[in-house]
Amino acid sequence: MRIFNVVVLVLLSGLAYAGHTRPGYVDAGQSLDGRYVVTAQAPKDAKNPGPWKFTWKDTRSGEQHTGSLVGVPYGLDHFRVAYAHIFVAPGGQTFAVWQPANWAPCDRKPPVGSENKLNKKPTPEFKQYAGFGDRLVIYKKTGEVVKRLGMNDILKENEWIYVNWVHGNLYWLCEYPDVMKGGEPPRCGYRYYRISPDYTVLEFTVGPNSDARHKVKDEGQAVANYRRVVRVSLTDGTFIDAPTTETDKNKVPVRPFVGELVKRGDAQKNYIPSLDPVRTPGK
Repeated sequence: MRIFNVVVLVLLSGLAYAGHTRPGYVDAGQSLDGRYVVTAQAPKDAKNPGPWKFTWKDTRSGEQHTGSLVGVPYGLDHFRVAYAHIFVAPGGQTFAVWQPANWAPCDRKPPVGSENKLNKKPTPEFKQYAGFGDRLVIYKKTGEVVKRLGMNDILKENEWIYVNWVHGNLYWLCEYPDVMKGGEPPRCGYRYYRISPDYTVLEFTVGPNSDARHKVKDEGQAVANYRRVVRVSLTDGTFIDAPTTETDKNKVPVRPFVGELVKRGDAQKNYIPSLDPVRTPGK
C-alpha cells in the first residue's frame, strides 16, 4: 500500500502567539490507500479574501476537481484563524472538513454571551450564531455539500455551559488526557478528537475543557465531571452509537497523529503535517 510520508499544506504565517491563538493551518487529507488526496489553498487576496479552495485528485487516474470550501475562516488575526482537518473516505467519493477549535466566519463576537460568564440558558440567537456553525462539513468529490453540522446540531441544552473562548480559540470540547501532558500536540485541534484509520468515523467528547473547568467548579460535580462521547460518520454526517465492541480496527477512532508532543510556539508553526497521520509512515 502506498503511503505519502509527508505533504505540506498552507500554513497561515504571521499569527501572534499572544493569548491562546496558535499558528493557523488547514491540513490536507488522503484516503486510507493513499490514492485520493484533498488539499486546500488559502485566498490569494488578503485584503478582499474569498473562500478557501480545495483540490481533489485521484493520483492513479489523474482525475481532478476543484471548488470552494464553506465555513473556513481566512485571516491573520486572533478572530479569523483556521484550525481545520481534512479526511478522505475510502473510494474518494466524499471528504470531510473538521474544525474543532476555531470560529466559523462571523462577526467579532456572539450577539449574546461572554467568554467570562457561563452561558447557562443560551438564547436561540446565541445558539444559532454563525461563528458556532460548520464544525463538520462533508462534501462530494466534486464540491457539492452533503452535510453541514454546527454546534447547535451537536450540543444538547445542558452542554452550552461549556462553551467559552479566548481570542481566536473557541472551546466547546473536552481534551483527551493523553495529549495534555509533557507538551502539546503538533496541531492544536488534535487534542479534541479521535479519527478511525479509514477516515470514516470521527469521535470527540463534549464537556468542559481545561479553561472551562474552573468556571463550572461551583456548579456541582455532575456539571464539572460531565463527559459525552460523540461519534459521527464522515461519509454522510449521521451520528453513530458507539459500539461496545468493534471487530474492524479501521473503524475504531485512535489518536490523530503519530510522533511526540511538541513545545509551544514555533515548534507547532514548523510542524510538517502528514497526509496519513494515524498510520506509521512507510508501513
